[in-house]
Amino acid sequence: MFEELIHSNVPIGGDNQIYLERPRIDQLLERALESRTIIVTAGAGYGKTRAVYSFLKKNHYLTVWMQLSEWDNAGSRFWENFTGAIEAISKETAERLAETGFPETERQFERYLAIPQTLVIQSVKYVFVYDDFHLIQDKKVLRFMEHSIGSPFPNITSILISRSDPPIKTTAARGELIAARITEADLKFTREEMGEYFRIQNIRTSPQTAAALYRDTEGWAFAIHLSALFLKNAPPLGGSASGRRIDTGHGYAPIVMRSNIFRLIETEIMGPLRPELRKFLVKLSLCDHLPLELPELIAKAERDGGKLIEEMERIGSFISFDTYRNAYQIHHLFLEYLEKQQDTLTPEEKRAVWETAAQWCAENNQKMDAASYYEKAGNFNGIITLIYTLPLIVPNHTAKFILELLDRKAQEFRKENSALILVRARLLVSLGRFTEAEDELKGTIPLMEALPPCSSIHRVLLGCYIIRGFIGFTNSINTADYGFAALFERAAFHSALSGYITRPPVSVLAINSYICRVGSSQKGEMEKYIAVLTAIAPHAARVMGGCMMGMDDLAKAELAFFRGDMPEAEKQARTALLRSAEGMQYEIENRSLFYLLRIYLCSGNYEEMRRILKEMEDRLDRTYYLNRFIHRDVNMGWFYTQISNTAWIAPWLKNDFEESDLNFMAHGLEILVKAKYHFAEKRYPAALAALENWKDDVGPPVLGKLETKALEAVCRYQMKDRGGAFAALKQAHELAEPNRFTMPFTELGKDMRTLALAALKENAPGLPTVWLEEVRRNAAAYAKKLYAAAKLFGGPVADTGLARKAVKAVPVPLARREQEVLSYLSQGFTREEIAAALGLSINTIKSNIRSIYNKLGAVNRADAVRIAAENF
Repeated sequence: MFEELIHSNVPIGGDNQIYLERPRIDQLLERALESRTIIVTAGAGYGKTRAVYSFLKKNHYLTVWMQLSEWDNAGSRFWENFTGAIEAISKETAERLAETGFPETERQFERYLAIPQTLVIQSVKYVFVYDDFHLIQDKKVLRFMEHSIGSPFPNITSILISRSDPPIKTTAARGELIAARITEADLKFTREEMGEYFRIQNIRTSPQTAAALYRDTEGWAFAIHLSALFLKNAPPLGGSASGRRIDTGHGYAPIVMRSNIFRLIETEIMGPLRPELRKFLVKLSLCDHLPLELPELIAKAERDGGKLIEEMERIGSFISFDTYRNAYQIHHLFLEYLEKQQDTLTPEEKRAVWETAAQWCAENNQKMDAASYYEKAGNFNGIITLIYTLPLIVPNHTAKFILELLDRKAQEFRKENSALILVRARLLVSLGRFTEAEDELKGTIPLMEALPPCSSIHRVLLGCYIIRGFIGFTNSINTADYGFAALFERAAFHSALSGYITRPPVSVLAINSYICRVGSSQKGEMEKYIAVLTAIAPHAARVMGGCMMGMDDLAKAELAFFRGDMPEAEKQARTALLRSAEGMQYEIENRSLFYLLRIYLCSGNYEEMRRILKEMEDRLDRTYYLNRFIHRDVNMGWFYTQISNTAWIAPWLKNDFEESDLNFMAHGLEILVKAKYHFAEKRYPAALAALENWKDDVGPPVLGKLETKALEAVCRYQMKDRGGAFAALKQAHELAEPNRFTMPFTELGKDMRTLALAALKENAPGLPTVWLEEVRRNAAAYAKKLYAAAKLFGGPVADTGLARKAVKAVPVPLARREQEVLSYLSQGFTREEIAAALGLSINTIKSNIRSIYNKLGAVNRADAVRIAAENF
């Protein structure tokens, strides 16, 4: 929080703002800013926060300010706070980071670090401030901070403001020190600075008094400030024609020792305030965070709320407004004083404040803070209502946090509120704890059915049956038990009697890596599954406001596609696209577009491909589609690997395998794209390692097994393991043959063509000649279409798809050498690779790139290629 006292351009006092420049501190910070990390440590009241705040404000650095609290020791809450702070400078970056979740592992951190690589502007200085860092004790959060301060971005500096030395390493991997330090000794006022501060407050002291003051305060800014208040308000010790207070040297007593701070706050700050304002300030101390609107909402409950805000703002240096965070800050020591006064509030007054804070947080997408405030207020109905604003599959960290909160406090409440059973079941399902959820629901149903029927009972039973239905639906991949259809019918029965229909976001279905989640390759199993899906989809749509709309059509499209029946696949995918849009099923809609992209690539319909790619990009504006960026990255990652344009794949997909946090059931598709990327880069062992990491909820469906086995076969062939390649191909053939699946082989293009030809020549055992001939022909034809697509979509498809051609005729004055460099940039070459290709030094290439950016008005590589393409 702001240790706002006396610092560079810092307002001191109330209505009459008094400023004191401290160039010495500014110079320390300016020198320290050359380091990756600045650690500012001092006790409460030394002006740490205000020193940093004033310096950054005057120098106009692009700043992300994160106010930490004890709540931030939960990784998920820290991440919510972190992304909220990032949003102040980049909403897109904040949304991308929110999707990835808090990075707990090394690989997750690599993925986190990859996101800003495409968004950080190299010519801009960024400063990340972590205030009150001493409150962080959680090892995972501390590990994240260790990684962050050692990040490879030379234009990003992290500032850690703390009362104690942070328990993290401050050396990089190579051993060099990466942190500059500003300590309590640096922040202490010099005697001259104290004298200057008194002078601008019209306080004159004798040399004896000044010496006594400095001896007692020891340069402690907070004590100096309180001394000034005392001297200004004390009875006159002498007169002056100038109106200044004159101290003769006999009226000062050592009144500013730390043990008397709260007494001084009581007499010098709180004493002059009217009782209504005093109580209002104590109420504000109940809140961990004070965004601009929250004090106004709390004040509305008071008789003269408007006046309270005005009077609060006139208090001066102990309550300030942080423009970085758009929030009020209360000085540490003043806050501690107010917290000690909270017993003067009634339980009802406290609950009212926490309820107001919870409602504000819920409305502003700060879900975890909202849940914590509801817990303090003892309002578990509020927590339940909050959960119904979350997606059907709650993000892992959020689910874990809320489940622990409920289990900690809700034993008695659970007996009185059966809806809590449904909330727990949803959270357990989100965490993959299906058996536990199923057991609780099975125990609840007979209890509910034994009660006199009413709409609320029917609503609980509706929830029990629909969640059990989805558990059965998910588990059916291994059990092949489709009896869950009856559970959807029972849910529809109780829905009609309750009159309740679920709405988004709860009604939005989170889909898996494959729509046809069938574990068996036996002939007819796919059709049986689709028949059940077709039967339950109308019930789910009716009960849950459109849930699953278009899913049965998409399942039919998927089956037709894998069989190579492109006309039928296109027809069904088009139907799925329309129906899913009608039911607001964003994930089904996205997957329909993905299959249409694959269909048009196979058919060589490049104009339709271009239109589908544009539709995918257009959907990124839908803020209510929570995981749209991850899905876009996976879709485009698959496409770029197909056309061998790996430079434009999202960086997090290029790392070693680590799944995303939002939908644990769709990890398989991520794994496949990661493996395809490694294969395209000729890192075949890495591709095989990725394939071995498939972690679907209950194992990969047969389509996943088939695609991974086909990819494994071409990997092993490239590694000169012909026996292993033929064995994997044989396994893939056995999975494909009962249902006549062809596309997993066809989409591997020239690599599968080569493998099939080798298998034919060597009469590989267990591989029919007729089948191998068909695979070879299909893959060869597909390879030609890939070649044509690669020529058309050589640049970043998200922009125009014509980047490579565009650089040949850019209507801006680029020199010939600059056009050559831009051409290489558009193809994903690094600066070192361009230098080697053109026979130039790396510094010359850097100079050319800077010149290109300046002439085009671009901020990075992607921007330069986009501008060139748009001017083609």
